[in-house]
Amino acid sequence: MGDLDGREKENAAGRDTGRMVGGYRLVRSLGRGGFGEVFLGEAPDGGRAAVKVLHAGWAGDPEMRRRFAAEVEQARRVSGFCVAAIVDADTQGSEPWIATEFIDGPTLQAAVAEEGPRSGVELHRLAVSTATALAAIHAAGVVHRDLKPDNIMLAPDGPRVIDFGIARAVEATSVTASGIVGTVGYMAPEQLEGLRLTSAVDIFSWGSVMVYAATGREAFPGPTQASRIARVLSGEPDLDGVPHPLAATLRVCLDKRPGHRPDARTLLDHLVTGTPMTSTCPAGIEPDGPVRPVRIGALPTPVERPLPSLPHGTPPSPPAHVVPASSASGAAGAPDAHPVDAPPHHFAGLRFTRVGDLAAAMQEHWREAVQVFSDPIELGALGSWVVNDLNDTLVDRSLFRRRVTDANMAVASFVAQARPDLPPRFRGHEVTLTGLRRLLRDPRPLVSGDRQANELMMVSRPEVLRQMAAHRGGDGLRELADQVEEAERVGLSFHRELTGALVGWRGTRVRVDSAVALAFLLDPDLVVPPEPGDLPGVGIWLGILWKRVEKAPTDTARAGYAAAVYGFLPTITELARQRLECEHRQERHRREEAELRSSGKNRGRLRNWAVVTGVSFLPLMLLGGAFNVSGVSGVGGLLLSLGLLCLLVFPVLLLAIVVFHGDRARRAEETARSSALSMTTQALGATLRTMDADLHRAREICGA
Repeated sequence: MGDLDGREKENAAGRDTGRMVGGYRLVRSLGRGGFGEVFLGEAPDGGRAAVKVLHAGWAGDPEMRRRFAAEVEQARRVSGFCVAAIVDADTQGSEPWIATEFIDGPTLQAAVAEEGPRSGVELHRLAVSTATALAAIHAAGVVHRDLKPDNIMLAPDGPRVIDFGIARAVEATSVTASGIVGTVGYMAPEQLEGLRLTSAVDIFSWGSVMVYAATGREAFPGPTQASRIARVLSGEPDLDGVPHPLAATLRVCLDKRPGHRPDARTLLDHLVTGTPMTSTCPAGIEPDGPVRPVRIGALPTPVERPLPSLPHGTPPSPPAHVVPASSASGAAGAPDAHPVDAPPHHFAGLRFTRVGDLAAAMQEHWREAVQVFSDPIELGALGSWVVNDLNDTLVDRSLFRRRVTDANMAVASFVAQARPDLPPRFRGHEVTLTGLRRLLRDPRPLVSGDRQANELMMVSRPEVLRQMAAHRGGDGLRELADQVEEAERVGLSFHRELTGALVGWRGTRVRVDSAVALAFLLDPDLVVPPEPGDLPGVGIWLGILWKRVEKAPTDTARAGYAAAVYGFLPTITELARQRLECEHRQERHRREEAELRSSGKNRGRLRNWAVVTGVSFLPLMLLGGAFNVSGVSGVGGLLLSLGLLCLLVFPVLLLAIVVFHGDRARRAEETARSSALSMTTQALGATLRTMDADLHRAREICGA
């Protein structure tokens, strides 16, 4: 678990490099994502492209291929300004791939993490460029759906948006019917809710991206994934630190109501000219039709036609999935027995005269129910029918009188109040202890960032568990929700302990996912250390931190510590990478410094010989002449030969010094370089000693 597939992924990436995809030779892996792996590709003429090879598991889905081909063709029409243009693609081969313009620069995520937030003209330029890219993408009939800092490349000539036109094609296929495409923290509320989407989702994501660019933190921060989801659905964005004019713009873009956000063209005009933004529903680009959820182990629910009108006072025959009112009416938890002449309410192609029957249908047709509770007009009609027409007393009337900030929870509350006799189900998932164990029996998607992760986190929130506890069969869920919250607190406390004591951990963020903690609480056998992979140092950190898991006093604490360690994986991996880089840099600097010292010694020797020959040839010539005059011709000839040799060697040595060791300026530069390398090597050594001290302190904290 954890990085269970880490080693396999690295090995696979290594095997893939060097092979040909289309006309490109894969040089090296640039990264992996939910849709596939991106490689630096090199064409025969030397041109480079970012080649994304999509997951092979999609090859057997003809509908996916059809939609993906259509979306890629549509994305080709996007103007290349401010986006990474698509240069080639093959959607019909054994493994679909797409090649886009290669951007030689860091992502916005990496740049802000390493250099800090943007400000001033640079921030405004980023806002205008990315808004321009969205306007071009939307004008071509494409919705990005996964705009985030990792999908914005900072090229030398300006920012570029990448991966547009892929998320929509993938989301519309059966492989994602049980999941949500996107990245928590940058997804619009309607995206998390699984509602029908428009281009307004990209405007919300743009606002979240700009908050990160201006502050270095997410617009909806939270210690856990569940808390971040909850804040996106019902909380306000954190705009502290965003410059005032931009903050006002972002507040409009981050409105939870899609119709109150500007479209990309209006946003761009506002950023460039200061034109006021109007709160009108954007035209938007919508998918061909809603994607109905497909449940594991069940057939998709068919869309049923409306029943024919019946004579006044005659109740419609209930569909098979609706529990009919019978002699049990009036019993606790049974369908309510409102008068049969009550005006009908239409939902999912059916007519209802009883709240209980409607609640059962909403539980079955969850997606359509979420749309009802997300639409103020539809919700008002439902509230009027329940309160005024039926005079119902089962359902809390505040459901219809308050602004709905979490439509999924509103549906769950409505169903639980009207039909507590129904089994607990949330977004089509069975939320019982047995059902949750089945749902979370393989928690790898949670750790690897698989497209199902967001769906699992939605179901695993403590507030969902408490709501499901109101149903018959929800025994133990309330206690389980308390345990999940306690496990989250334990994990976050562990992180605070480490950040307070370890220099290298200060300022790090951690994910303590409620779904991971829930999986560990439901099945303690899943609590095993993550696979360290091949990066040196990761295994050392995991071995130290896992000691806290092994010494946990309770199962709840054990689950919390384990979930925290899995959440620490990105931090541990980054620390190991930094250490490896420091060691390599230190070794390189030492080698270069040694070469410079050796060069200096050789230059010193040549200089000494040049001095000796330069000052010796004249005395030797004079002495040789003197000996010849005095009649000692043998000694005189030898001295004359030595003097002549010195005369010949002297310019050769001077030339060698200039050719091989440079002139005076170059020698001064080498001296300065050697001094700088020495200082850098010492600084790297101090950094490595700090890392060693952190490891030692971590061993003390964890009792390793």
